[in-house]
Amino acid sequence: MRRFVLAVVAVLLALPAQAQIGIEVLIRRPLAEAVRDGNVDGVRQQLLAGVSANQLDLDNRPSLVTAAMNGNAEIVKILLDGRATPDLRDRDGRTPLMWASERGHTSVVQALIAGRANINLIERSSSATALMIAAREGHLRVVEALVQAKADMTPTDATGRTALAIAETSNRRAVADYLRRNGAPR
Repeated sequence: MRRFVLAVVAVLLALPAQAQIGIEVLIRRPLAEAVRDGNVDGVRQQLLAGVSANQLDLDNRPSLVTAAMNGNAEIVKILLDGRATPDLRDRDGRTPLMWASERGHTSVVQALIAGRANINLIERSSSATALMIAAREGHLRVVEALVQAKADMTPTDATGRTALAIAETSNRRAVADYLRRNGAPR
């Protein structure tokens, strides 16, 4: 299907400028655009119009990933209510929870946890979990939310480090102290 759309776009691009007006209709992703722009009403309208909450943007990034990256908890909740898949990965193999954890968006992390995101999924490239990512970045509130949600503290990343070891080697003292107090293994 994607090849067909690309072929149609290529044909349309070869047409005179007057005929190219219709191209935008073919390649636009209105839900993804509304999510990107933080347009809450636009997101609601698209979902009410029957657009899938899992719509990808032109970079093949799920709408929920974009909302998580941008820290927009309200849109995350709307998409989850609209049946967005909470663990849908982007082309780099990262979930919305991983992005929110990296960027320190605690309210988004909490919304994703409430929306049944799998808190123990592993990032494909580094074998890191959301907890490891938050520990590396020093986002204590995110680490607290994940630990309270019963995130597994025992996995190791591709370098053999646990979340605690990552926090220690990243000089994230408050995070390392919190993980130690909550029984995280080194």
